[in-house]
Amino acid sequence: MFRNYLAAALRNLARNRLYAGITIAGLAVGFAAAMLIGLYVRDELTFDRFVPGHERVYLVTETINLPTAKPIDTKLSQIKLAKLIKADFPEIELAARLSGAYFPPTVRRGDIVTAEQNLYWADRDFFRVMPLPALAGDTATALEAPDSVVITRAVARKYFGRDAPVGKTLLINRQPFRVTAVLKDLPSNTNIAGDIFASSLSPQSPISQFEPINGPLDTTLFTYLQLRPGASPATMEPRVQRFLAERFPLYSQADLGPIQRTLHFLPLTRVHLTPVGQDLYNFKSPVNPAVLAGIGLVGALIVIVAAINFVTLMTARAARRAIEVGVRKAAGASRRDLFWQFMGEAFLYVIAAGLLAVSLAELLMPAFNAFLQRKMTFDYLHDPGLALAVLGALLTTAVLAGVYPAVILSSFRPAAVLKGGAVSVGGGRVRTALVVAQFAVLIALVLMATTVARQTLYALNEGMRLNKDQVLLLLSQPCVEPMRDEVRKLPGVRFAACAGANVLALSHSNDAVAVGPHKLTMARSAVDFDFFSVFGLRPIAGRVFDRARPADGAQGMPANYPPVVINATAVRRLGFASPQAAIGKTIVWHGNWDISMKAPTSVPEVAKPSEIIGVVPDFTLGSMREPIPPSMYAIGRILPPDSIGMAIKLDGRRLPETLVAIDRLWKRLGEGRPTMRYFVDQLTLRLYVDSIIQGATVAIASLIALSIACLGLFALSAYTTERRTKEIGVRKAMGASSADILRLLLWQFTQPVLWANVLALPVAWLAMDWWLKGFAYRVDQAPWTFLTAAGAAVLIAWGTVFVHALRVSRARPVGALRYE
Repeated sequence: MFRNYLAAALRNLARNRLYAGITIAGLAVGFAAAMLIGLYVRDELTFDRFVPGHERVYLVTETINLPTAKPIDTKLSQIKLAKLIKADFPEIELAARLSGAYFPPTVRRGDIVTAEQNLYWADRDFFRVMPLPALAGDTATALEAPDSVVITRAVARKYFGRDAPVGKTLLINRQPFRVTAVLKDLPSNTNIAGDIFASSLSPQSPISQFEPINGPLDTTLFTYLQLRPGASPATMEPRVQRFLAERFPLYSQADLGPIQRTLHFLPLTRVHLTPVGQDLYNFKSPVNPAVLAGIGLVGALIVIVAAINFVTLMTARAARRAIEVGVRKAAGASRRDLFWQFMGEAFLYVIAAGLLAVSLAELLMPAFNAFLQRKMTFDYLHDPGLALAVLGALLTTAVLAGVYPAVILSSFRPAAVLKGGAVSVGGGRVRTALVVAQFAVLIALVLMATTVARQTLYALNEGMRLNKDQVLLLLSQPCVEPMRDEVRKLPGVRFAACAGANVLALSHSNDAVAVGPHKLTMARSAVDFDFFSVFGLRPIAGRVFDRARPADGAQGMPANYPPVVINATAVRRLGFASPQAAIGKTIVWHGNWDISMKAPTSVPEVAKPSEIIGVVPDFTLGSMREPIPPSMYAIGRILPPDSIGMAIKLDGRRLPETLVAIDRLWKRLGEGRPTMRYFVDQLTLRLYVDSIIQGATVAIASLIALSIACLGLFALSAYTTERRTKEIGVRKAMGASSADILRLLLWQFTQPVLWANVLALPVAWLAMDWWLKGFAYRVDQAPWTFLTAAGAAVLIAWGTVFVHALRVSRARPVGALRYE
């Protein structure tokens, strides 16, 4: 019996090669896309699960409630927290800190030198808390010496040409470090994006430099905890506030009110899925679980569209198999036998499509990894879970998509079939509903892709509210004045200015300020005289800093700080009636919030006044997901960090020559460090990698859904025109013209697309409204995008069915009526 079923299925495939090929191709493309999306979703959900004992590892996160600003959520914590919390909580077995390099280090061995390596400063117990897979050396003791360093295999091969250079020396910022262990290259689904792990005991380490100081309230590093077996964060949380009150009592110099802080213990495997604050120091951008679920839903929708297309094609061609069914039933076959025969055919189609889809997925995997910057593998032969998931999805699709055609095909009555009468192949409403569903998915995906693209372009361009065209960033620490002055003299340079890390969105610092009765927390940034000119920013009131006015950049004045420029948000928050009203007023500020320890070793900064000389529009080089804070800008080295880079405005007319000249200057004046220069466009792209991936995923899914939906509509048009041949012949015999018949058929195929618009437009609007709420500054959902998507869907439908409709409308009625 099985051999009979298989032979019948293969014969049917051979007789209908075109439709079989269309069906299998549609399923294969849908399956391949869904496989790749599924691999991406699984990769996002399994961050850091490769770490042994990850169930007991937690990252300490903080919530800081300021009286004059919204709460600050961050995954960073204070330097002293690790030692103090381990001493006070017996549930903690180990605690270790990880600090990113505030500025990329210069790494050198022989003639090989680069400033592109991701370096972390790590405590000696870090690899006991996080036992990353080692290739050589003992990671548990590798960081006990101040000059010790652990590197990955890729770094070992780059600088030493071999995998295990244990005992060899590597220069980091001109200081020798001894390689004590080598790690296997880390997978892409980890938040630990480091290439080099240096000992926190080194004098270069920010942990070593700032740990003795009881200074400002800073969140500067990551604190990892490993709990004892059986311990739980739930038993620790009730004691957290008492611990903070005893160990970290806070006060504000500006007397703005009490500050409340809360600690949270975030499981290691949830770090990537928790979009808390802005992650600095090489941590990978977190993902919103709801957005990830949406991407997974897109993959499922593609499979659904492909399955709908399969059902539509199978039922549309059912009338051609009516005689076969009638003969089989007359020969004694039961409906059950026929049902299983047609289910077997459905399984054959799906298995063939699955094999083709696996091949497509393997071929596309390198390009997919390159686009996502991942190291995902489609190793179904050695990953039983992956193989079972793929097989389960194929079988589920075969069952769900094959049941309806099998029921319809096996229901034909032999008497009706063999006498040559009309054969019903199922309700036309069902097929129409399937096409409606296909086009609804297509329209929704098109609208989503369009909105994501519009928002990303807005965030990268006009949303930043500055002109970053032809602006180059030359990163160095500090930005030295001789280099800046020489760059200004180059023919292709219009302006050059040093800038602090805050204004370049590479760091964040806040100050408590007061203007009369108004008290506020403001972001502060160090800038140079021509900084606003580099980005084409003009004051909306007052003036910006002028090199001809020495007082603008004067340092160390005993009674006051240099003048400041504030942004428009600060004007509103400080209670000024207009930007002009702020000019000439005095702002009092002193530095960050301070920590009052039991034995303070540092003297808090003294509050001093500054004159407000200008107001500039709100602007940012950071993310549009966060509102632009009230900000002040000042010239001067009193604003730590002094400067981290140089912003250079190029004229664009002789760009290659200017870049070569800048590199030549850097080689002469850069103290032997490698050149680190990026166009601003390159740096801002990093803020929206997730949005770009989301938009590209939905756009590709839209193209796939479009092709599959067109195939489904093509099948429906083929079936409809075939079924209505005699009706059209009668209409033409009664005087209907070819144009009348063409309009009739096009309208029939337009109706399901219009219904699809009715279903898809509100759903897409709600989905995009939710997604856009993740941005503080966002585009509107423009009506033209909805009208364009709706119109495009109708035009696509017409283009798909036009050939069929035109051919039928131009046919001679005698051909349809000759046997009546």
